[in-house]
Amino acid sequence: MKQQDIRAELLTLKRRKMAQSAFAFYRGTGDLFYARWLKPLLKIAAPTVWLNGDMHLENFGTYRGDNRLTYFDIGDFDDAARGPAVIDLFRFATGIILSAPELGLTRKRARALAGHGLARYRAALADGKPRWLERRTATGAIGDLLRDLERRSQADLLEKRTVVSNGRRRLRFDTGKAIKLGKVETAAVVQAIERFSRKRAHPDFFKVLDVAQRVAGLGALGRPRYVVLIKGNGGKDGQSLIDLKSQPGSALVKALIKARHRQPDFANEARRVVAIEYHLQAAAPAFLTDIKIGKTAFTFRELQPDQDKLEATHLAGEGSRQEDAIGAMGDLIAWAQLRASGWRAGATIDDLMKWAGPHRRGEDWVESVLALADAAANAAQSDWRAFCAAQD
Repeated sequence: MKQQDIRAELLTLKRRKMAQSAFAFYRGTGDLFYARWLKPLLKIAAPTVWLNGDMHLENFGTYRGDNRLTYFDIGDFDDAARGPAVIDLFRFATGIILSAPELGLTRKRARALAGHGLARYRAALADGKPRWLERRTATGAIGDLLRDLERRSQADLLEKRTVVSNGRRRLRFDTGKAIKLGKVETAAVVQAIERFSRKRAHPDFFKVLDVAQRVAGLGALGRPRYVVLIKGNGGKDGQSLIDLKSQPGSALVKALIKARHRQPDFANEARRVVAIEYHLQAAAPAFLTDIKIGKTAFTFRELQPDQDKLEATHLAGEGSRQEDAIGAMGDLIAWAQLRASGWRAGATIDDLMKWAGPHRRGEDWVESVLALADAAANAAQSDWRAFCAAQD
């Protein structure tokens, strides 16, 4: 399929997904969100930290670290930036309020749950020590997810994403997860990985067996993103899958620069994503690096059998499990900020602990963030309804 036809098909899919709910619309319109809300948000005093930039419920999930242990942590750092700590908290809280239907909650209860997440964030920040979540320390829905992943194997992943024909393994195109590429685009990916492999200790590991456009997520739909089947360790189930995701730039970075919040220089946009992810997560994901395909920078990472996200619909039901999961996410945001404290002009641990402490009545930032999140959720719902009407 031609490159422009693939992009058009993916953008149509993105619009269809965004029409499904106000929360989905919110996930797909980060640029609109920051254009409208960053200015009032910056009036809330907060220390400068390293941010994920798109902190919502479905940007938390599992992955295997380079130490081969599986963690539950923050993911998807495409919009990562340096800025006031309230930015990630605001987007996190707004997303919880908007996801009330998916969570099976009233708006009032969702707002209380957002407040619970911010309270857990505050307590974890005040503690001043970054921790992590893995199978032995996670409870509730997150613990269940991590334990379920133990039963998944590389063979299971390959069976789901590939097919063996005439003794050769190839990517599958019947699951909606991949689209066949044209020859020119395929050749560009293969050549880039060949150049990449020459600098590796075991270049044959990265021998390309097949390439396709990957269909995943929501915000990145419409951008070049590839799934690559490589030789790996060889043998029946030894092949590996690589995710290559183009990085055109961060909506949050652009908004912060416009608001006169300077950003550090990185060699390219993918290098920004990789560097910030490396510092904020408990352990770097396996194979995390950057690569150039033509003039475009891509993040390069391994797809893993124990990689999954905790979707909002998974949290519907028992209130205690929702509180446990949202509270754990609040912890993770705090731990990430503590982990990157002091790096490239980020606030120190002492600064963060002081900000997390008690404030005078009327000056508490938690209530300010929640009030703004309420207003942002109302606006997103209104925008979503208008978007759906326009699609009809």
